[in-house]
Amino acid sequence: MPLAITVTSRATPLSPPNGASRLSKDFDDGVAGANAKLVAHGGGTCQFYNPVTHGLTGADVTPASAGEITWNGFPRKFLGTAPGGAADFAGAEPTLTSGHSRNQDEYLEWHVTRNGSGKITSVEFTCEGYDYYEFLGREAADILLGLYQKFISPAVRHADLFTGAQYQKLNRWNTADGAMHLTQQANNLFAEVILAAEATVRRRDAVGREVTAAIPLTKCSQFGDARRNSDPTIGSGVNGFARQGRMITLANPVGLYIDHLDDAGFRLPGDLPVDGWFQILRGTPAHTLRAVFAPPRGAAFTVSDVTIGGIPIKFGGQIAQNITMRLTGVASVANNVQNTPIPCEGAGGAVHTAIAVAASRLPTRGAS
Repeated sequence: MPLAITVTSRATPLSPPNGASRLSKDFDDGVAGANAKLVAHGGGTCQFYNPVTHGLTGADVTPASAGEITWNGFPRKFLGTAPGGAADFAGAEPTLTSGHSRNQDEYLEWHVTRNGSGKITSVEFTCEGYDYYEFLGREAADILLGLYQKFISPAVRHADLFTGAQYQKLNRWNTADGAMHLTQQANNLFAEVILAAEATVRRRDAVGREVTAAIPLTKCSQFGDARRNSDPTIGSGVNGFARQGRMITLANPVGLYIDHLDDAGFRLPGDLPVDGWFQILRGTPAHTLRAVFAPPRGAAFTVSDVTIGGIPIKFGGQIAQNITMRLTGVASVANNVQNTPIPCEGAGGAVHTAIAVAASRLPTRGAS
């Protein structure tokens, strides 16, 4: 599950419980970074806040009306640039070996299982940040092992996951032989928090016009990777709240979720629907952390027998292309803050993106 910051009342700031202190610090780092940008250009009120240490009394906008930010789960960088070009499904899921992360960077990663004939028997999807599993590795190794044995294989042993006391997030059961949680370096909760914080800073271009479009805003603010579906969508959604004068944070527990699979175009032989093939393994509908696309017990077909829009499934990415991801923001009532947009980050300056900062926190391969 995502890491949670316990808050009983927005009006009463609380100290984070054991295990959530790191995430609370991530929020504080996000606030500090946004503040620094505002101060550098004459000040302003930081519109991002830590709900644990800085609870607010104002009413929240309900997620159903304003807080849901969604994007497509298949990596945009594998779609190509030519109009009508085919997606590079093979490039998005090459054969993976232990010690290497997946190149799937939309907060959704998947593992494909094939039978002896090469047909796909299941595709498992996860959107859980590795932050949570690193925490379990330090604080609750038995729980970590139990999750692997439940969702990946009963054959997983403690020695497969740890070197000494260090949890190895790129172990074989999370790479070559499964997908317990996210591995790509940008797919972490810290990057999510920092991106949201920096996206609350309003921006203007060289002629003074406020930048609002998703990709130009991402490049102007340098808060993420403009080549992704997720970063520009998250950033523009949060920035839209900021332009309305709202105070902004992320919903508790902090996480990104599988919202749904659109299987309307999925068909079995005989033009049959794929009822019951997409199964939630962890989480709830619209807030799914782990799911599998596989034939129900007793089915006569494999995943490879399914077509999407008439095209047989040969890669897990074809399913991922039909998955919508979700992040939930929390915003106060409008018109509390009216900051003046500040200039774009200098093209020649240091790039302080959520991805860059998150990468700077990463250990070398093999460490936790």
